Amino acid sequence: MNNWKALVAEFIGTFTLVFIGSASVWFAKTSPGYAGGTIVPAFAHGLAIIFAAYSIGKISGAHLNPAVTTAIAIAGGIDWVKAAMYIAVQTVAALVAALVLNSILLPVTQDGATVAAANFFGAFSYNTGATTSVGALFTEAVLTFFLAFVVVMGAVYGKAGDFAGLAIGLTLAMAIAGGGGISEASLNPARSIGPAIVAGNLGNIWIYIIGPVLGAAAAAAVARYVLNPLAPERTAPSRNTGRR
Repeated sequence: MNNWKALVAEFIGTFTLVFIGSASVWFAKTSPGYAGGTIVPAFAHGLAIIFAAYSIGKISGAHLNPAVTTAIAIAGGIDWVKAAMYIAVQTVAALVAALVLNSILLPVTQDGATVAAANFFGAFSYNTGATTSVGALFTEAVLTFFLAFVVVMGAVYGKAGDFAGLAIGLTLAMAIAGGGGISEASLNPARSIGPAIVAGNLGNIWIYIIGPVLGAAAAAAVARYVLNPLAPERTAPSRNTGRR
């Protein structure tokens, strides 16, 4: 498959994930009386992954995430030059998605202050009432481990078959539902960088780059070098009974 087609597919998929995901978080944070917590954002992100997996998965692999691309490169599923191109396109797509959504939505007024809608797109700040910056980084790493692990085992190594896209989407939904209240559960540097730039809030962006990359790298290393599902199975030697 031509590289340019894969890059266009990654742009479309990442744009979808960031646009839909940011819109769902904006709704959850700004709707008066809304008490759904992380459920709507969790399933919005998960469904965006499923959409991408079954529409562009055969073209680019539907990574949509620099951390996932890093994990797939470590697992041997993509070369590093192509991985770098994917990461660049994913980051640009996330920025464009955040810019487009921010231009659609009106500024938000809360507690007497009016700020751009992008400040409520999520995934670039953590819950200071629940954890510290180190705790947020660790949360991002653990959650991204889950996501990258199912990507490598389910998609790269083919252990989930035709259900890989569903498994990955539901794993992302699980991670956001469980960890969204702690670190906002980005699991994706591009998902964080785009909205953070548009909001002008890059103070904690290091958490959302380092944490996911560390978690993804650990997942790929465990999958490839510990579990190693592609290695041929060893069979016990046959016993020589001495009979002919």
